[in-house]
Amino acid sequence: MLEKKGFKIAIGIIAGLVVGVITVIAAIYILILVFFFGGPPKVTKGIEKYEQTMKENMTREYGKARTEFLTFPKKVPESAFEQESKPVFYNSYQDTWDDPTYEVYLKCQYSDDDYQSEIERLSQSSQAYTKYDDREKKLIYDNSDRFAHPVYIAIDHNDYSYEYAMDLEDNSIAYIYVAYKTSEKSLKKIPKEYLPTDYEDSLTLENGGYSNYLDEKSTAYNIYQPPMYKGHSVSYGLNSYNKVELENAFAGISGLLVFPKDISGVKDGYFKYSRDDDSGYVTLEAEYSEDDYKAEEARLKDEEITYTTFDANTYEYPAYVLFDGEEVTNFEDPSESTNKVFEYALMDSQNNKISYVLLINPTARDLRENDKYLAIDRSIYK
Repeated sequence: MLEKKGFKIAIGIIAGLVVGVITVIAAIYILILVFFFGGPPKVTKGIEKYEQTMKENMTREYGKARTEFLTFPKKVPESAFEQESKPVFYNSYQDTWDDPTYEVYLKCQYSDDDYQSEIERLSQSSQAYTKYDDREKKLIYDNSDRFAHPVYIAIDHNDYSYEYAMDLEDNSIAYIYVAYKTSEKSLKKIPKEYLPTDYEDSLTLENGGYSNYLDEKSTAYNIYQPPMYKGHSVSYGLNSYNKVELENAFAGISGLLVFPKDISGVKDGYFKYSRDDDSGYVTLEAEYSEDDYKAEEARLKDEEITYTTFDANTYEYPAYVLFDGEEVTNFEDPSESTNKVFEYALMDSQNNKISYVLLINPTARDLRENDKYLAIDRSIYK
């Protein structure tokens, strides 16, 4: 009797262990699914939810949404609700790890006036990359056989995504954004006839990647990605100084760690930005109060913040140096080009003045225009 009872207890313990292991495995599996796939997609339907949903789309952190929905209207006009064909809105979002999965679809029929206004908006829409130059990108107009109707394209098979507005030519426009929906079958709402003829082929691993728009042979396009630099630009004056815009302008080359984020405490000074295809420079002269000068010097001294080294001999003034002519590889450039970079801050303690300098592949003209900021031995710039 005792043996049977002990056997039943053993079976119970084993069964409990098996159930426990299965539960743990299932929990781990669910956690993995949530981590990589973000759980089930959040689906929103109904035009009455359009503005709130798009606001949520627009305010997601980068990586969770890789578009600014430039083609989509901010608001659906009243005339769209007065037409025979009522507005249709569908939004599916899934936080799939670092690659958001999206399907956004809006279709509206407008009055004659609102339709013309919307076509004009799409025709004139553009995206500026940095305020320091006139580089900008526009929506691409495509009236080819690739689409069933004319389209205004913001993203064309870049980063496994599409964004465009399709002119259906009956006062109706369809607005489409898809991300990481690489097969037609994965789309739940967007009509197949509104897709490009090469939809699936263009979103393969070979054709649809993140950097394909930089390949001169690729037809990929992304209005939100910075254009390749071409031409010359220049900006003057303290009012033009903006650290974030400078970081954008020299993305992949320098984070301008030596330069201050905020110059609101600067009493007087001078700022200049200049950029060409292969070279450029930034100079900022800043005169501080005694206390602000000391605070800024303390920031520059902090190697964990600026990564600088102190140099008392190379320049006309003591300097905190980040780069002194190193070849810096630009990993944001597919060709991984290298640039000769100089970045330092010159300390004029007698006048509470700091001169911040960034030189990228400096030309003879760049050196001439910045002569007073240069090293005593000019040969280091060759």
